[in-house]
Amino acid sequence: MVITMKRIYLWQDISGKQHILVAKSFYQARQVLLLQQKLFFKLTAKNYISKRSFSIQQLIVVTKQLATMLKAGLPIIETLTLIANDHPILQWQWLLNEIKQQLILGKTITQALSRYPDIFSPLYQEIIATGEITGQLENSFARLAELLEKNHQLRQKIKKALRYPIFLLLVTIIVCLIMLLVVLPNFIDVYQNFDAQLPPFTQAVITFSNFLQEKYLVLLCIIFISSVIYQKYLKKRYGQIILQLLLKLPVLGQLLISANLTLIFQTLLITQQSGIPLIASIATAQKTTYHQLFQYALAKINIAIKQGKSFSLAIDEITIFPKICFQLIRVGEESGTLEIMLQRLANYYESHNDQLTDNLTSKIEPFMISIMALIIGSLVIAMYLPIFQLGSVIH
Repeated sequence: MVITMKRIYLWQDISGKQHILVAKSFYQARQVLLLQQKLFFKLTAKNYISKRSFSIQQLIVVTKQLATMLKAGLPIIETLTLIANDHPILQWQWLLNEIKQQLILGKTITQALSRYPDIFSPLYQEIIATGEITGQLENSFARLAELLEKNHQLRQKIKKALRYPIFLLLVTIIVCLIMLLVVLPNFIDVYQNFDAQLPPFTQAVITFSNFLQEKYLVLLCIIFISSVIYQKYLKKRYGQIILQLLLKLPVLGQLLISANLTLIFQTLLITQQSGIPLIASIATAQKTTYHQLFQYALAKINIAIKQGKSFSLAIDEITIFPKICFQLIRVGEESGTLEIMLQRLANYYESHNDQLTDNLTSKIEPFMISIMALIIGSLVIAMYLPIFQLGSVIH
């Protein structure tokens, strides 16, 4: 069941005990209680339930708690009860109790989780299903918690590394707009008193400023139309070429490659440790990675394996994967230590990605500051250039 917009309602019975009810409206919540013939004297509307109500951080915490309690020997239903009762967020209390009710009705934990695909991904469900079959459910939750935490940390590091360059870019744009739309018009009034022709560079900047002030709607339309053309035509027809060009960028391209390879090999390692077949593991990794070129590459690898090729030969045919991937995987296949080699690849690219994210700001910052100085400096020169020539105008 996909999460739809509903709301949590708290109601109290005669003894004063508080219960959770989920409904689309206050009226529906009241009708449900009346139909169930439950006596209540207080019904309070609380938070709405949506996909955003269940953050990845909370999912990691809950998964860790499930792994810990199951390893301690507690039954799954008792574990869900304890976690739900202690959880500070009402939406999670409701969800955990719903899963518990499904188990009481005879459903498997995988069947219960599959009702909420917006929260529990196919990878999550597949690893838990394998844990149920093998009787190692607690280990499956532990591996999932580790994988989710690593993936979340990886994405957060990339966002943090890109945040500063994006901030510098926005500051540059804002400063330029202020100078062109606010500061420069005041200078234009002064220039009109000059009985001389303005320098070509200054005149070009003034023309551009006038265009922004008078034709800003035209500019917005051009940007909007260009965006639509890109989304509807260019992205569909030349999407792979654009993605390939992104991967060839000096710093950002290396970061994208490293981040995707980290996600792929971490997923392959966890799924192989959980006992999932290789083809299913690669299909799961395909859903985990967020770059289309890597998704296409993993799909090709899966097709090649189904046709009888080994994993190492299949990956060697894909140029997007570095040679070290082929070499270590081949060693793992020949020596029966594929899991160890996948772990080494995951650790290697995780370390490499950390290094790239740490160095990204130091590498991009001088370039961004130089661009800022060039653009803003050019505008300042354009504004003051006629004043520098004021002496010749007076003569």
